[in-house]
Amino acid sequence: MKRNPVNNLLLAVAVALLAACSNKRADVLPVAKLEAVLYDYHLTQVIVADLPSSQRYKKDLYFDYVYDKHGVTKAELDSSLVYYARNPKGLSEVYANLSKRIKDDIQRIADEDTPIKARTAVAVVGDSVDLWYDMPIVQMTTSPLANSRYSFFIPTDTNFKAGDRLAWNGRAIFLQGGVDSLHRYLHLNLVVRYMSDSIVCADTLLYASGDFSLKVSDDAMVKSVKGEAYLKSHNDKEQLLLVDPSLVRCRRIELTDSLRVDSIGNQ
Repeated sequence: MKRNPVNNLLLAVAVALLAACSNKRADVLPVAKLEAVLYDYHLTQVIVADLPSSQRYKKDLYFDYVYDKHGVTKAELDSSLVYYARNPKGLSEVYANLSKRIKDDIQRIADEDTPIKARTAVAVVGDSVDLWYDMPIVQMTTSPLANSRYSFFIPTDTNFKAGDRLAWNGRAIFLQGGVDSLHRYLHLNLVVRYMSDSIVCADTLLYASGDFSLKVSDDAMVKSVKGEAYLKSHNDKEQLLLVDPSLVRCRRIELTDSLRVDSIGNQ
């Protein structure tokens, strides 16, 4: 029996498709999913590298968060990278897309940051010093595997004198792009207790990346300083935030009698 050329062509195409499907294992992630996982994975690598030694035990929690977020395992990610490594062109396209996405996020953060910086710029005068003692970069996330809250506490010591002004300054960077700012925010609160039993508070809300400055002052001696940050999200999309903080103590300069006297004019 003579075979139909069209049927022969269709049979050949079907065999080729079956062969292609059989070459791709079930544990290999689709390209789009691999790209999404790698974006968060490499971002986590940067965060973990900046963790202080006292926080290194959280390293596995950060990576587990990435796997749980995307519903994959470490073995699936490793297998996918090995599989796509056999196709350098495909893998290079994935990383080209990642590079563009990171550049777009950096530009978005810069665009959001500019107007906020202009509104909260602080000019420090007098005898000032940065009293910040904790980690230089604070990472916060709404994931249950990490912390959506951060706090610090400083009791009084020789660094404080009556009349000192305090400013909790920093820069907050939201790392998730394409999220409606009304659906997530950072609440910052500074509470200072004084020896006179008075309490002075300052707080603010941030809906976009940018600088913040909470300033408190009183004529009495500082008894304790407490600061809290709370990252809140109103939707199911996990939020990741970096904060670069400082706590500036600015000392009031008292003019002495000798400075007020014009010695030349009184001679």
